[in-house]
Amino acid sequence: MGGYRGGRRIASALVAAGVLMAGASARAEWLRAESDHFVVYGRSEKSVREYATQLEDFDSLLRRLHGRPKDEVTPRKLPVYLVSGLGQLKRVLPDAREGMAGVYLSSVPEVFVVAIRDGAGEMDQNKGDDTVLHEYVHHFMLQYYPSAYPAWLVEGYAEYYMTADLAKTRMVVGGVNRGRAYSLTEPGGWIPMQDVLGKRPGALKEREVYAYYAQAWLLTHYILSDPERHKLLAPYLDAVRGGDDPVKAWKKIYGDEPDELRRKLRVYMSKPIPAGALPRTGATEPTITVTRLTPGADDLLLEGQRLKLGVSKDDRAETLADIRAAAAKRPTDRFSQLVLARAETTFGDRKAGETILNALLAANPKDEEALVALGESRLGAGEEDPAQREADFAQAGKLFARAFKINPDNPETLHGYVEAHSLEPMTDALADIRVRAVVLAPQVGHLRLDAARALIEVKDTAMAKVVLTPLASNPHGGGEVEAAQAMLKTIDPKAADSDKALAPTEASETTGAAPKPAAKTSAEGDKAASGS
Repeated sequence: MGGYRGGRRIASALVAAGVLMAGASARAEWLRAESDHFVVYGRSEKSVREYATQLEDFDSLLRRLHGRPKDEVTPRKLPVYLVSGLGQLKRVLPDAREGMAGVYLSSVPEVFVVAIRDGAGEMDQNKGDDTVLHEYVHHFMLQYYPSAYPAWLVEGYAEYYMTADLAKTRMVVGGVNRGRAYSLTEPGGWIPMQDVLGKRPGALKEREVYAYYAQAWLLTHYILSDPERHKLLAPYLDAVRGGDDPVKAWKKIYGDEPDELRRKLRVYMSKPIPAGALPRTGATEPTITVTRLTPGADDLLLEGQRLKLGVSKDDRAETLADIRAAAAKRPTDRFSQLVLARAETTFGDRKAGETILNALLAANPKDEEALVALGESRLGAGEEDPAQREADFAQAGKLFARAFKINPDNPETLHGYVEAHSLEPMTDALADIRVRAVVLAPQVGHLRLDAARALIEVKDTAMAKVVLTPLASNPHGGGEVEAAQAMLKTIDPKAADSDKALAPTEASETTGAAPKPAAKTSAEGDKAASGS
């Protein structure tokens, strides 16, 4: 089994099944703006349109600079939830800390962003949105260019592009990252370049992390600003991926010892930082469709996102009580009842939750979310009762098959379908479904681990290595990264050593065990607090 279950959704038997078919007539505050590559949720039409426009503009810039088609269809649109402050952010991520501007979260049910709007400081020319743009660079690269990169380049690349100036007549790329540049002028603002080249942020002390990101930005800018230095980046990456020590590889390719590189970067920063301007080539206003959500979203939209990440055992009773109370206020609102059902089937009253889901499906047999939630519940029931496991998994498989016919591009559905067949021997067809889920959501580490295990079972270790490598070199580390590195080691010890050089793990030992439930979700974007 892939181990994914906790962190689902919520329900209660407070309403009779028959009343779930009616819709609510009141107007909700939450709106949904959908564009070609994003779905933005917020409380005013002006804000969601502006935000979706900025994101599409930034996406078009990345596509233009990376030679991708302007009309390329994205496998999954990225949802972005605009919140007003830390209090709302905590409704999604209870551990959110003061100073967070936004957070990027990846889980099997959804990859999404929560952003505090207009939380800007004077260093942020994009009015509080630099964090989201930083994380979108990561998202874009994982979607289209997944590979093993040095941790400094992963973060430096995002820092480089997030400062883009998206003006009406031109777009400026590579401008000064004022926050990072300022930190490099502070006493103690630098760390040894060998730490930048050879470590990832999690291996450093908290104060050193600020210097790491600043130097990673400056080093990336130093390389990208000069064609000759840029030309040497590919052979440098090849050397490190081949197992060379990253510091020695820099000396071999670029000719600098760490102290000499630091001196050159200081000289580079002492002069005007070069930036490049691109003229506009098309319309700046994307096509955006805005719709209003049902009133249930006012109560539970953010709580529904929290459920996708998992709720700790200590918080489940209070969370369940809060969701039950909110859903009871709107017994005819589909959204409220769906969130309630997901919570009940995960850590509440499974029978009550399934009653709600079956009522939703009676009203609309093509309700994809209800089908997936019910399928997950049947998997959960099978795990709890070995005597009924085969029958419960068979029911789950049928539900996921129905959901697949409605939407074949939902990675959660694909994941659930293979889970439902986990009592059977792994086949090439099931392994292909695992890989397809990774293609649709390459940012989700859990899906990569599941796909790699399946590929190893069917003896396709070459593809397993391809799937694991981007995760193994994730600069933020964590249980999934350690599991990927351990799995790579069983496939190719030399490759595993290379990936550790690209993104070293803090742990001295790793195991091939599946990560704990908390590791299923990766949270990034806390640049103000930790520099991620």
